[in-house]
Amino acid sequence: MKKLLTTLVLSGCFLCNPLHAKTDAERIKTLEEKLAFLTEEIDELSSKSSNADIHLGGYGELHYNNLDNNGEDFVELDLHRFVIFFGYDFNEKMRFISEFEVEHVIASAGNRGAVEIEQAYLEFDLSDNSQLKTGVILLPVGIINETHEPTTFYGVERPVIETTIIPTTWWGGGASFSQQLENGVSYDIFITEGLQTDDPSVSTTNDAFDIKGGKQKTSFASAHDLALTARIKYTGTPGLELAAYAQYQPDLDQSAETSYAESATLIGGHSTYQISNFKATALYARWDLDGDDAQAAGKDVQDGAYIELSYRPLHNVGVFARQSLWSQETDIDKEQTDFGVNYWPDEDIVFKFDIQMQNDDAGNSDGFNLGMGYQF
Repeated sequence: MKKLLTTLVLSGCFLCNPLHAKTDAERIKTLEEKLAFLTEEIDELSSKSSNADIHLGGYGELHYNNLDNNGEDFVELDLHRFVIFFGYDFNEKMRFISEFEVEHVIASAGNRGAVEIEQAYLEFDLSDNSQLKTGVILLPVGIINETHEPTTFYGVERPVIETTIIPTTWWGGGASFSQQLENGVSYDIFITEGLQTDDPSVSTTNDAFDIKGGKQKTSFASAHDLALTARIKYTGTPGLELAAYAQYQPDLDQSAETSYAESATLIGGHSTYQISNFKATALYARWDLDGDDAQAAGKDVQDGAYIELSYRPLHNVGVFARQSLWSQETDIDKEQTDFGVNYWPDEDIVFKFDIQMQNDDAGNSDGFNLGMGYQF
């Protein structure tokens, strides 16, 4: 800045001095040279103060649930999530990405809220179509796990199959490699911490085969037996997405002294197809848990599926219907039906209404939900 001010002063003195009178052509040339110099100085100062390498974003959602659980009212209003995204580009090929989340407003010993870091990783472009990530990363399974902003899906609550069988939101610490091929096929390979379910001999809050309860969330995570996750996806046809994914981990108890659980394998896949204003979605996921104890508990196979149809008669209004079926224990077959409407006054703001109905095995939780969400 000091250099720039000095240049301005000297330029003014020089041009106004009658001893240095010039022709009009010479004056114009001198002014053009000075203008070019000053422009260069201003561009340099602007680049030094630019925040173009810093990226901020976020999303949030407010839920109102009015349900009847076997004759007992469940009426609740909850700011379910408040999320901030922060990213920084070190250069054109290296960047940092993070997601900071507060759930249920207050997180303390006497409250049910939580403060979580769901993403915090470095990404390196190895080539124009391949990337390496390392840090805390969302796993590439299901539809909602990686993209779960409220404006991107129907219904106030996330699809039940993707919060039970696929324990969304699900992340792990480790590393991944991704590549996108020219024919619309891409694939991802992840190595991360595995699940660790609770030892039933010392825990009264969980069981040895509760998949969702086994998420370690990269918080002092036991890493004796790492998990390997892979996905292959096809998006080469307009409106169509096909994906298949799998995870294998050698031991659900992370090599604890008491062997109450053995290996676990997840397989799943989904398809979405949109033509004009209609969209059809289908997803299936299944866990196979090895060991006599899992079989004796009736939890050696846990699976679920859903089908969703949606239609947007207007660009800012959409309606949907979803049927979900799942089982986490032998002879217990849960069903849930959801249908409702989304309204987007802006593409990054949504208001939602849906009706929910469950069968006996799922808990007979019937009623309606209202929601508001945003992203930026």
